[in-house]
Amino acid sequence: MKPQHLTPVIALSCALAHADAPPSASGDITNLPLSGFVEATSLEQLADLVVTDTKLGQTPDSVTQRIVVLKSDEIARLPTPNGNLAELMRHTSGQFVNVLSRNDANWGSYAGLGPKYNSYLLDGLPIDAFADAMSLDSSAIERIEIHKGPASVLYSNYLTMDFVGNEAPLAGTTNFVLKNRVDTPLTRFAAGFGSWGSRAARAYTQGASGPLSYIVSASHELADYRQYGNPGSWLQTTSRPHYEKDRVFTNLSYALGRPDHTVSLYYQFTAHQGTMGRPNRDFDHTYNTFNFAYNNAINDDWHLQFKYGERHYDRRFANDDYPSSLALVNRDINRQTIRPADLTASYRHARDSLLTLGVDGQWVDYETESRSPAGATTPANRAEARSTGYFIQEKLRWNDWVLRAGLRRNTIHHDYALLGGNAPTTTSAAWSKNLWSVGARYNLSPGLAFYGNAGSSFMVPTAKQIGGTVPTPGASGELPNPALRPESGIGRDLGVDWQATSALHLNLRGFLNTISDAIVTNIVSAVPSQVRSENAGGARSAGFELDSRYTLGAGLTAFANFTHTRTRISDNLNPGNDGSQIPFAPDRLANAGLVVPFPGELVVAAYYHWVGRYYDSTDRAGRQSFGNYGVINLRAQKVLSRTASYTALATADLNNLTDRQYRMPFDFRDPGISGFAGVEVRY
Repeated sequence: MKPQHLTPVIALSCALAHADAPPSASGDITNLPLSGFVEATSLEQLADLVVTDTKLGQTPDSVTQRIVVLKSDEIARLPTPNGNLAELMRHTSGQFVNVLSRNDANWGSYAGLGPKYNSYLLDGLPIDAFADAMSLDSSAIERIEIHKGPASVLYSNYLTMDFVGNEAPLAGTTNFVLKNRVDTPLTRFAAGFGSWGSRAARAYTQGASGPLSYIVSASHELADYRQYGNPGSWLQTTSRPHYEKDRVFTNLSYALGRPDHTVSLYYQFTAHQGTMGRPNRDFDHTYNTFNFAYNNAINDDWHLQFKYGERHYDRRFANDDYPSSLALVNRDINRQTIRPADLTASYRHARDSLLTLGVDGQWVDYETESRSPAGATTPANRAEARSTGYFIQEKLRWNDWVLRAGLRRNTIHHDYALLGGNAPTTTSAAWSKNLWSVGARYNLSPGLAFYGNAGSSFMVPTAKQIGGTVPTPGASGELPNPALRPESGIGRDLGVDWQATSALHLNLRGFLNTISDAIVTNIVSAVPSQVRSENAGGARSAGFELDSRYTLGAGLTAFANFTHTRTRISDNLNPGNDGSQIPFAPDRLANAGLVVPFPGELVVAAYYHWVGRYYDSTDRAGRQSFGNYGVINLRAQKVLSRTASYTALATADLNNLTDRQYRMPFDFRDPGISGFAGVEVRY
């Protein structure tokens, strides 16, 4: 990051990118591949382009979807108390970010749908919205593009078998775009400390040598933390929880003779260790993330991209028998490897129209096992999965209209060798589905546009739902149901984007998401305890998002947004669920913020986040309600010294200013007010 990026004029909050930037990129860079347009344009031109809607750099006035862009300067100003990438989107409209703790994932919602209906991408390749959001380092990210609305034609589901299983881009997808270009050499060292014994240190360097750009970074952070569960719950502690995380990443990009013909390699290793606050509740996780990208502008009209990735997850937990005993019961080991690949060709025709076609795939290996205190290992699950998708999308520009339509054919195959420690009744399952997406945008004037989109998606059942975990008819567990159909979803939205004045930007977006053949789990027998998953009915979420931002001048900027959502479950197999709300989806969300520059190169950013009521279950008799709280976060940045050779600056965060220790699902709670202060030196 250049020293001039510290100037107050660009010290914007996360939500200030809610309004798409006006088209200002030159025509010769509009349809270059990602690495190509990054190399061929200045950073100022790059800021006016989005890549997620077609996998190529496009001006916002040619995009039918609503895409919110968070730039690197904004990312650097956002407090992330739990070190989770999801927190960077906390103050954007339409999504509820609900990170449970520094040691746990985000269990939120997107456009009224639960956490599995929005996918995450790393430079266009899928990653896990749960595990990778805890693992990846935000310093590797150049920009974040939040694509709202269905994105299932160009982007496949993520076939993870951990957490809640598959993740589908029905409500949208979030693309974390890597820093593949180095314009200016930079080295920086940072260190800081904060509440609960928190300490952190980082070293980062970037540079270029001929056609090679490189970035290398390493960081270490740890804390004694404090209890983050409700008193007396399964999260009760006997000592202070310990948290420790080490991250190393490198990103290399090489131009093969010209700036629009490149190869890129990205690798990150993360080690996350600690204890949940009891002697035998420790954990030890390692994550390895690899991305390879090849981009080639073959000629003026044809562009080719190939991407391949590997995600290795090794997650280990120790378990005790609290509250009856604190002795070690066993250690659970969860290993998963996912290999996504994507080959995309793009053809520009009729001046600004664009045809996109390609094929993608994923290959998954998943296994879990339990290890006794004596060291004996018992296998629990062994499964494999693979996915193949073929997609085509046409985007036409005709006068002030942009028209888009796309199709995907997707096939997913599962193989089950072991489920719940037993050979399953059903050893394989396969599904094929045709998906579609359409969209339109009308640019009434340079500052006013109307847009609308619709598209389908699907979510396949999990391994244990298909194969079951019951070894014999009289045993406890989940009964198999090989006849399960995938959940099918349709997302729709309508919106208006208006630059009301040179300073005021407004955006109003309404959405309607419906899911049919929703999979629910029903009790078959109490003794023995047996359940079976069945296709029961559907789910519906409808609502609107209102975004506003106002640039007051001299770097003083304000923003506000509001989201209202109504959700409903239809379950014809269980009257107790029928008519209830979708879990983890608040009825209302509100955000506001202010960025204020002061003399002496001091910038203070304040954020307010308010969450309405939501529930943790569809069962009206047993569900718990949460929400109805507000949180204030502050961040101040001050340049301490600036010379021709270095810049020194200080950062101070104050999170949850009013000490709201609000409850969250699964017996979690926010630990309350915390602070962190650090110093960084840049050369």
